[in-house]
Parts: sequence; C-alpha cells; structure tokens
Amino acid sequence: MSYTVAVDSGGTFCDCVVMDDGGRIVRAKAPSTPPQFEEGVLQSVAEAAGRLGVSLRDLLSETTLFAHGTTVATNVLLTRTGAKVALLTTRGHEDAILIGRTIQKVAGLTESEIIDVARLSKADPLVPRSRIYGIDERVDRDGEIVAPLHLDRHRALPDRLRAHGVEAVAVCFLWSFLRPDHERLVRDWLRDGDHGWFVTISSDLVPLIREYERTSTTVLNAYLTPAVARYLGRMRDLLRETGLRGAIAVMHSAGGVSSVEEAGARGVTLLSSGPAGGVLGAQALAARLGMDRVITTDVGGTSFDVGVIVDGAVRYAEAPVFAKYPVALPVVDVSSIGAGGGSIAWVEPETGVLRVGPQSAGARPGPACYNGGGTEPTVTDANLVLGRLNPQYFLGGRLRLDPDRAKVAIGRRIAEPLRTSVEEAAAAIVEIVDAQMADLIRKVTVERGHDPARFVVFGYGGAAGLHAGAYAATLGCRHLVIPQTAAVFSAFGIAASDAKRVVQVSDPARAPFDLRRWRARFADLEAEARRQMEAERLPTGNLKLQRFAHLQFRGQVHTVRVPIDDADLDAADGGERIVDTFTSLYEGTYGPGTAYRAAGVELVTLSIEVVAPLPKPTLDAAPGSAAEAGAAVKDERPVYVHEAKRFVPVKVYAAERLRPGHRLAGPALVEAEDMTVYVHPGQVLWVDGMANIRIELPEG
Repeated sequence: MSYTVAVDSGGTFCDCVVMDDGGRIVRAKAPSTPPQFEEGVLQSVAEAAGRLGVSLRDLLSETTLFAHGTTVATNVLLTRTGAKVALLTTRGHEDAILIGRTIQKVAGLTESEIIDVARLSKADPLVPRSRIYGIDERVDRDGEIVAPLHLDRHRALPDRLRAHGVEAVAVCFLWSFLRPDHERLVRDWLRDGDHGWFVTISSDLVPLIREYERTSTTVLNAYLTPAVARYLGRMRDLLRETGLRGAIAVMHSAGGVSSVEEAGARGVTLLSSGPAGGVLGAQALAARLGMDRVITTDVGGTSFDVGVIVDGAVRYAEAPVFAKYPVALPVVDVSSIGAGGGSIAWVEPETGVLRVGPQSAGARPGPACYNGGGTEPTVTDANLVLGRLNPQYFLGGRLRLDPDRAKVAIGRRIAEPLRTSVEEAAAAIVEIVDAQMADLIRKVTVERGHDPARFVVFGYGGAAGLHAGAYAATLGCRHLVIPQTAAVFSAFGIAASDAKRVVQVSDPARAPFDLRRWRARFADLEAEARRQMEAERLPTGNLKLQRFAHLQFRGQVHTVRVPIDDADLDAADGGERIVDTFTSLYEGTYGPGTAYRAAGVELVTLSIEVVAPLPKPTLDAAPGSAAEAGAAVKDERPVYVHEAKRFVPVKVYAAERLRPGHRLAGPALVEAEDMTVYVHPGQVLWVDGMANIRIELPEG
C-alpha cells in the first residue's frame, strides 16, 4: 500500500488528508501548536494513521508524497518576527521603498477601514533607513551599463552589516531585470566567506519592471525566508526521523507545489499557501462535477477566504498585497477577512454597536467554550448557544465544549451591554458574521462584473457548514456544495495539486513587436523553467508548458495575460494577431467597447507556466442507497431558527449514515465528526454520487 499525505497547518487546526492507492480517503484534525507548528503537523498525521489502523511510522514509510500548506510566512509577517534585513539598492534610490506608492496607506484595506482616514498610515518598514545602503552602479532602461559596479568602494560594508546584526540581505538595483550582472556580482561577493547571511536578489526572484513592487517583494523574501527555512527544516527532519522516505512538497501561492528546499529559499511565495490549496481543490472537484463557474468559500477558525473560478480557470490576483506590502509574484486570487469560528465578538465602546472580528481567539486560548482559558465570546460560542453545535461531539468527541462558559462570555461581554438575552446576542453574532461573509463575496463578484446568482457556491473549512447556507441565500445563489472532505478541503486540494513554477521577465516594448526577440526570450524562460523543475527532486511526470504575454494599452497600470502559441510567434505581422487576442480578452474582462487600440498596445512582461503532474490516486464514486434519509437520524434537539426567531425542535442526521441519493429538508442538522451542516428552512439537502453534500436553495 502506498499513500499520499497532505497537511494544511492553519492558525487554529492542522488538517490532514491521507489517500491510498485504492482511492480511500481518511481525514483528521489536530490543534495547531504555535510556535512549534511541526508538532501539530505530526499529531494530525498520527491521528490519521490511527484511523487507518497503522502506526505513524508505517504510514510515513509507505508515503510516496508528503504535501504541505502552511501559514508560517503569514504569521511571521503579521507578528513582525522576521529576520533583521539590510537592503542594497542603486545609489540615489535608497528611499524608494520608504516612499512607496500614493496608495500605500490604503493598500489591502477594506472599505470600512479606509473610512477612518485619521488612523491611516503606511506599512511599518521591514527595513529601517539606517540599514538601506546605496551602491555605486547604474544600468539604464535599455540594459546598458551607465555606471560600472565598484565593489572596492564598499569594502567596509560587510563590517557595517555585522555591526547592525543583519541576518538577511536584499539586493535590488535599478533596471536589473534587463541586466542582472551587478546584482549577481554583489550576491557572490556577500556569500564569499562565512558571513551567514541569506542573500536574495531581485533579478533571480522577480525580474519585473516597477521598482517599488520589485523592491518590496525582494525585501519581503529576505525578511521571511530565514524563519520559513527554519520551520521547514525542523518539519523535514521530524518527518524523516519518524520514517518518511518519500518526497516532501510545499504548496505555494501560484497554485502548485515545489520542493521543500525550493520553498525554504523563497519564503515570500508561501504567503497564500493554504488558501491556494483550497481553490485548487475546488477547481479539481468542480471539473469532476461538470461545473465551470464557482465561488470558493473557506470558513476557518480565524479567516474567511473567497476565490472565483470562471470557465473552469483559477485567476491570479492583479495586485496582491500582504500587510500593505505589494508582492510582484503570481498569487492565486483569494480575498480574506478576519471572520471565522474563532472570531471574537465585541461591543464598540464609542457607539455601542456589536462587532465581530477581525480579532481571533486562535488555537490558544481558543473560544470560551473550549475551556482552554479563553474568556472572549466567539462565533463558535454563539453557534453552541444556538444549539447548532453538539457539545459532546465536537471533533468526534475529542474536544468537549462547555455551553455554560459560552453563555457567560456572551452574557458579560455582549448581552449585558446591549441589554438583551444571551440567545438573542448569540443570534446577532451569527447574523453579523454571515453578513460580513456575504459582503466579501459581493466584493469579489459584483464589483468585478459577475452575478453571484449565476455561480455555484463551494463551502469548505471546519465552520463552513454552519454559515454557507445563510450567505449563499443572501446572494441569491441556487446551489451550494459542501465537499465530502470539506473540513480539511485545503489539505485535499494540496494533495491533488501538481508541481508548478511560473518564470517571468519584463521586457517593455510597444506594438508592432519584434517577435524574433520574443522567441529568444521565451526560449530562455523555457530553459530556466525546465532547469528549476528538474531541481525540484519531486516524482513528476511530463512537463506541460504554456507561454503568456502580459499586455496593456499605453498609459494603463494593469495588464491582461494573453496566451501565446507557436502560430502567434511565427506570424510575420508584428504581433497583430496577438493584439487581436488581447483586445478580445480585454473586452471580455471589462465589457464590449472598452478596448481603445488607438492608444497603442504595450508589452510589459513575458512569462511561462510549467506544470508537472504528480502521482495521485483516483477517487471512486461512493455506493448509492435506496433507503430513506430517515435512517440517518441520530437525535433531535432545540435549535434557534432565525426565520422563526425562536428555538425549534430540529432533527440531527449522522453524516456517516447518509448515502448518495438521500434527500432531506430543512431545518435540519447534519453532524460529522469534523464539521456540522445547518440546513435552513426551505432548503433541500441531497447527497451526490461522490458523497458530497449538495443544498438547493429556493428562489428569492
């Protein structure tokens, strides 16, 4: 027997999925263990091994691929616990990263956060001005050397770096993406000797135009990577010591996996590691179910993540931002807010208005009902008070919830200030968090020209089953899918992913284009992509490469990614065929008549995506049943029904007893050991042939 194991390590739980070569899936959860997250990873795998009836060592020894998604990079950035960084840049440009863009104060903020103008500020600098050094060198916009690099003028620099306690160095010179020689010389110079610095250069990491974004990304990589590398090294060593002999892969933000060694050198690529896995899993499942327009929604313990799949394709973010810092690398387009099971409810002192999040109780101390020392009321506490959670069956009974502690927390912090009952306060908490989730979905659909009512909603994450029925109904969606592996779905997506790399370089030009130059550039990119993939040391299959040109109308900021094939490059038309495709894609995105070819078309970047399939088992359909769903009823208990504004006796169904073909009407609860699904009145639940829960919502 051989296995594929995937673990998604989040802020509250570590989610594990194990798939064997017979198509069987086993899932497990274990609490996260900050700051030693690798311990929680191993505990989740041990839990899965126990369910398989094998020892942890035997499971790992038979594992061909261990895939991992992690929030460690995000945690380091949010807690500002990264490396002590120095930045080397072209003399005269030392302040570029501190000046930033005019939008830096609002980058990545929600509308409600932007309204409070008096509190807006730039991002806290990851590298202070005292550790930014100007280097004597200059390359011009044509890639020609204007001022040669004179390292002999900077002999004292290593001593200054040591005196400042520098741990990592970022190097970003002007126009280095056209001529990287100077950055490479500085990198080799700094690495010559036993300095112990991690050095990252922009021409290796992000050879793209736009000085601020390139510098920001390079500094972020230097800041994050040492901590990421230490964590991945500890995890790798622990897995090897416990018996793992197969390959280790890590999910990155571009929607694929890379080797643990590669991930340990590019920490910035892991900033959206877990959420990307969920979107990839939704894409794979949607294709299997014949769905090509999907809203992906991940309700976890600390955050609510939303992505959109259109025509079966996952989208990249146009301008990804993390903690107000732009990242000029491909990132699967996922929008997030602080709304999840652990989100803390609070009453705003100035206004007396009830708020939920973005603060979270996390894994430690956790919600008040966890009985782990937490005293703040959370969304989980509210769901428990409303009868939607079974206090004796949370995580299959491994964690007993305390309803009395939940009531005390909500009573003291919410009900008393608002002069209402504990139950009404709990209902208000859930109603507010559902509305916040619906608002985020509107933002990523309606504001981009999509009608959410025309999409299928995928709800996953441990808390999705309790909330997806509400926000899907608010948006007018008619169909909701709760995957069989919903509680650990990001881990499932990571397990189902392939190895992927995106290699890109900026080469600014205006139409008509020199296609011979494009061919030469693409050949270099393809050679680099193949070299990187060969260095991955993963059990990959045949490579699939696709070329893209990132084009824009003159004077614009954002580009459109245009697929390029051999016929495009062989045409003797100066790229007219490519411009036609660009115009069509542009109007498909922004609406008929929006293209303005008279402005002129500009090339910004050329890129290549290379995907190499990894071995993965085939998932079989679940056996059907002619029996009535009534056979799956395990209990009945009072549940607060929003539509009735009171507690109503509601039937509780055991998820493991439901079979394909079963149907039931709301209000109802479906309990699995790792999640609970609440079916609202008027909604109908049925189970499909792959054991996914499907919920049909009424019109209006």
